[in-house]
Amino acid sequence: MEPIQWSRWMSVGNDALDEDHRVLIAIVNKLYDDESRQDPALIEAILDELIAYTRHHFAEEEAQMEKLNYPTFAAHKALHDRLTRQVESYRDEFRAGGSRISGEEVFLFCSDWLGKHILKEDTRFGEYAGTGAEMVAG
Repeated sequence: MEPIQWSRWMSVGNDALDEDHRVLIAIVNKLYDDESRQDPALIEAILDELIAYTRHHFAEEEAQMEKLNYPTFAAHKALHDRLTRQVESYRDEFRAGGSRISGEEVFLFCSDWLGKHILKEDTRFGEYAGTGAEMVAG
């Protein structure tokens, strides 16, 4: 298990979205630390931070998608909504106490999802925004 490392392959060609992705990676990586993963209150706080920043980022990204008439916007938004619900579910379990999931499980889920989502879905939007949007606008 390793922390998420930003790479140029994750760039979507939009500085604001790339910076948001770096911040999301930094938040998820807080769960990489053994001490953080053992403290339910700290996990809950990190999940609160992740949920808040994710909502901000998803709103920005979705606004850009709508503006550019991104053809798979609805499917992409559904992925965002599903992730948000899953992370909220994890947070709620920690908030209720006695969670059956571990901090490691939360880290692995979030890091796997975030890495795959950026590399697959968001870079696809970046390509569209850089090329397909010009055709829509033109």
